[in-house]
Amino acid sequence: MRKIGGVNMNTIAHFKGKLTNEKPVERYCSVCESLEKSLKEMKLIRSGKIKAKTWEEFKKELDNEEE
Repeated sequence: MRKIGGVNMNTIAHFKGKLTNEKPVERYCSVCESLEKSLKEMKLIRSGKIKAKTWEEFKKELDNEEE
């Protein structure tokens, strides 16, 4: 396949699932919903209603979810 703007079109087709039988990964929420949730959390953190997590706490939480 040819390249457009330095991007191999075969790669784009693969990610869109057009060259494979893979089903595209469905998002659990839209980008807009995710952004709205994040902004609401930031408002709660800034108002002091919830505590912000440190990087170490976040990493531990991710490790616990994987197990």
